[in-house]
Amino acid sequence: MEILNGLGWTLGAFILVIGIMIFVHELGHHLMAKYLGIKVNVFSLGFGPRLFGFEMGGTDYRVSLLPLGGYVKMAGEHYDDELRGTEDEFLSRPKKHRFAVAIAGPAMNIILAVLLLSINYMVGIQIPVYLTEAPVVGHIRSDSPAMEGGFQLGDRILSIDGQSVETWEELNIAVATRANQTLRFTVERAGDTLEIPVTVAEDPSTGAGYIGLSPTVTNVVSAVEPESPADAAGIQQGDEIVEIRLNGQSATDLARILDLIQASEGRPIELTLKRDGTLVEKTVAPVEMDGRHRLGVVIGELEPQERRTERYGVFGALAKSIEKNYQLTQLTFRIVGQLITGTTSMRAMSGPIEIARVSGEAASHG
Repeated sequence: MEILNGLGWTLGAFILVIGIMIFVHELGHHLMAKYLGIKVNVFSLGFGPRLFGFEMGGTDYRVSLLPLGGYVKMAGEHYDDELRGTEDEFLSRPKKHRFAVAIAGPAMNIILAVLLLSINYMVGIQIPVYLTEAPVVGHIRSDSPAMEGGFQLGDRILSIDGQSVETWEELNIAVATRANQTLRFTVERAGDTLEIPVTVAEDPSTGAGYIGLSPTVTNVVSAVEPESPADAAGIQQGDEIVEIRLNGQSATDLARILDLIQASEGRPIELTLKRDGTLVEKTVAPVEMDGRHRLGVVIGELEPQERRTERYGVFGALAKSIEKNYQLTQLTFRIVGQLITGTTSMRAMSGPIEIARVSGEAASHG
């Protein structure tokens, strides 16, 4: 039942999102045609058989059976129509009028994107604080491209391939869109500037690039898997791993902790945990899951979990929306260019299935 409920949310949200996108697009064609005096025979919300509607101004405004979008039918729209040569026919109008009608649909989608994001910025958008902060390395994932490249904790990333990087958000976007490419990272370390070449790895599930860098992380357990070794040992969500010990070796930082868990090969390890200000000792034997030895806990969440609200007035929100949409448009064209040159994976682009999945997730969160 839960699966069916999830599918229902996803399908309903997908229909809503796609329906709004196509409806607004067709509305642009409709309004421009009406403005230029071109006759619109039908403006339909949905496809297929007509369910109900009304006629006004010579146009049949209808709701049709299939809710995925809609369409506009203009007089004299196709060359195989029975053309009379009257001024209200689409093909009888000058090219500039036909171009205006054609471009009005995409223009309305752009206006919708700017409008919706403007409203979001007026209401307030919550963003993680760290995304707007300088990209100073606080954690390096073991066995990652960044570890192999020689990054160190405290490195301040200045640029990538000569392009300045000011925030973690800019860094994440630059890396995510360049899977399988070798990038030159310019970093500042202890007052010196040096270059670190790193070949970006590709996430097999999404096609996005990653190198294994993040801001400061904590050793706090954010989740415990049921029936796992950690669960059996009584480790709880919120416990902080202070230290782990194995055969005389100890570790306190996350990268080294994960390395020791792997090195255990299933042998018991000793953990010192901090729980409500009190130190707690545990002994746990990791088990092999998905080819890696694990305790069955999620640790290493980003430390800067604080979020701040970006909120603007009407004109500030509009300016911010235009800026963000411009950045996203640039990013889209850049990815398309990389697809053409074969420097990025097709998985980097989202098709209808991905749109449905994301829409469903958004709807499930309200």
